[in-house]
This record gives sequence, C-alpha cells and structure tokens, in this order.
Amino acid sequence: MSEIQPNSARRAFFTPEGLARYLAVSERTIYDWLRRGEIASYKLGGSRRIDPADVEAFLAERKHERRVAV
Repeated sequence: MSEIQPNSARRAFFTPEGLARYLAVSERTIYDWLRRGEIASYKLGGSRRIDPADVEAFLAERKHERRVAV
C-alpha cells in the first residue's frame, strides 16, 4: 500500500492558468489541449489540476513529433 506524503514532499500541480504562463501559450490553448485529451488533468471540485509529469510527457511527445516532421 502506498503512503501519503506530507505536504512539503508533494509535487505542486499546475492550474490551467499557471500552465499557460509556464508554457507561454494562451489559456484557451491549454483548455483546448485538455478538452482533446492531449494533456491529462484532474478535476478537484470546480478546478482542474495538471500533474507536472503529464506536462513533461506531453512536451517530450511534441519534441519527438517535431523531429520526425523535419
């Protein structure tokens, strides 16, 4: 059974707005990616949260696509 980590050891999740700032894209772009399932997210109450590991996987996949397309 996995153990719940204390708050100080937890990874901070992105909000869609925070991720838009981090990636320098519009919030609309983030919501489009979320809607299409290109980036996984979790709905907590009325808010969406995005795991940084999912963002890294998304970026790695995009990087690979670009190399193949060139």
